[in-house]
Amino acid sequence: MALGQLGSADFLIASKVAPGAAVTGGGSGFRHDQVHAACHASLERLGRDHLDLYFLHWPDDTGVPLEETWGAMAELVEAGLVRAIGLSNCSLADVEACHAQRPVDAVQAGLSLIDYLDNRSPIAAWGAAGIAATICEPLGSGVLTGRTLEQVRASWTGPWRESAFYRRLLASRQRREGFAVADTLRPIAERLHATVAQVGIAWVLRQPGVTAALAGSRSGAHVRENAAAADVTLPEDVLAELEALIPLGPAFG
Repeated sequence: MALGQLGSADFLIASKVAPGAAVTGGGSGFRHDQVHAACHASLERLGRDHLDLYFLHWPDDTGVPLEETWGAMAELVEAGLVRAIGLSNCSLADVEACHAQRPVDAVQAGLSLIDYLDNRSPIAAWGAAGIAATICEPLGSGVLTGRTLEQVRASWTGPWRESAFYRRLLASRQRREGFAVADTLRPIAERLHATVAQVGIAWVLRQPGVTAALAGSRSGAHVRENAAAADVTLPEDVLAELEALIPLGPAFG
């Protein structure tokens, strides 16, 4: 089922099932019965009879066959417990394998002006196959919000400071390149009567295959600011300016 056919509710409920321990905590596991149990547990916690979208959070490295896990996900759809299923942080090959077994409705992948730029090609390929791409990290772990390095670092606490994206963008020598791109975005954003964050998100939304962007927020004001990025128009000359900034960022540093 295409995401556009999920209904007319004001919002959709999405959740994920994880294979095992990771920096953000444990996971239920990817065996058939574990996937089903995790879904039922989420529904009970949420007080709902179904999820609109259910993702595999990240690839399994414990030896569980992907076809077993994806088969369990398909059964959840057949049982009416889930409306659509997808994969997060998975390779193009894994998405293709699952799509051949049972169509993939959505994928979640990282992308921003300063990070995960190799994902642009597979995201476009997924879109051409009718798979919706939901983008995480559109603001480069907070670098593209217009805040200072110290302010961004202060928002990362606990185990998240051990995550790959924190180390890559906020703790390495390449952090300078990321914030240099953010500084260069300021006059562009001012010309568009937008914020740096809104321009960053608007660029992601313009990429082929992208249907949505996920931006973490700690306040209602930031939620509204990020949501307004969908209304920011990027003319072709501005898109060209933004493309010219990409080689200056940490992905090419």
